Amino acid sequence: MKSITEILGGAQLLLGVSFDLQDSFEEYLSEAQRAFLVILRLIEEDSPVRTRLYGGRGRIPYDDQPFFRAAIGKSFLQIPTTDKLIDRLYADANFKRICGFPRVPSAATFSRRFATFAEIAVMDQTLNAMVRRHLEGRLIGHILRDSTAIEARDKPQNKKRDIWVPPEPLRRRGRPRKGEPKATKKVKRLAKQARQKASVSLSQLDMECTWGCKKNSQGNVSFWKGYKLHLDVTDMGIPVTAVVTGANVHDSQLAIPMEKLTERKIHHLYSLMDSAYDAQDIRNYIEGKGRVAIIDGNKRRSEGARSFDSAQKERFKIRSTVERANSHLKDWLIGGKVYVRGIRKVSFHLMSGVVCLAAVKILQYLVVPHRDADAA
Repeated sequence: MKSITEILGGAQLLLGVSFDLQDSFEEYLSEAQRAFLVILRLIEEDSPVRTRLYGGRGRIPYDDQPFFRAAIGKSFLQIPTTDKLIDRLYADANFKRICGFPRVPSAATFSRRFATFAEIAVMDQTLNAMVRRHLEGRLIGHILRDSTAIEARDKPQNKKRDIWVPPEPLRRRGRPRKGEPKATKKVKRLAKQARQKASVSLSQLDMECTWGCKKNSQGNVSFWKGYKLHLDVTDMGIPVTAVVTGANVHDSQLAIPMEKLTERKIHHLYSLMDSAYDAQDIRNYIEGKGRVAIIDGNKRRSEGARSFDSAQKERFKIRSTVERANSHLKDWLIGGKVYVRGIRKVSFHLMSGVVCLAAVKILQYLVVPHRDADAA
């Protein structure tokens, strides 16, 4: 698997400058730092963070821009904690200069500023702006949807035994006896989501740290404490929508809300998902919007797994792109475990990695080929 620096080879050319970048730095500028400069240039074009104006009274506040760059650098350079980030700023003069800090702030200052960014969802706004600028007006063939487990050091809101749902008690078939209350049919959550706004559907899901379990392709069940990152990517691997939930939230509960969020940003033709999303309500919603749902059949259902025709089988192979995107996030950007606490801070940390991945893929598939075509 290629690293980010290998994918962004020729970072000097991507910056569009005629001079050697090394002339602007006292210490040696590594390839990773050059690639970080390229990533920042692309991301900052769509960042909502702007320079603060000093009113002339009181202590001069830190500007927001260096903290935003530090948050991106924390993901890009795989720095696990804020304390490690501060150590890196002290030890790496180039990194400090790229971020734009005149002096290194304290851990408390970083914590307050990152909490503010998390409160207003800065990274979500940045991702949405990037997607609209680079993908709006394009016809996207496939949207690929999947989730990945995120381990966290936080107190779970449930017990490990709580994630096993007990089977409902058997009910006698036929008409109810005299005086026996009639069983009321519950409206399924997926059916409600088709009529709700995406924000309302998401607000009804568990968002705090919980225990979760997942069965892998070998049939083994694994447990983890933390969250789930749900991701929609294009067939080029560019993230379009990302949502963080508790680990106990089933993948199918995110299909319709994420479909609604994605369709606002881009126009796509196919939605590809694995067997965890095999539900008729999901198919009905997607097909009602004029798109095609290609969902792997769930073998645990009584009717058995649905079979694909040859064309669907060929299209379904593209779904591995979202699995690679999840692997790239964990291997390159967010690491295997989250050390911050609370859904807002966790979302901010994970979305920083998603924004970095979006920038890498946009550069790889949209910017570099366009530059090469212009050069030819």
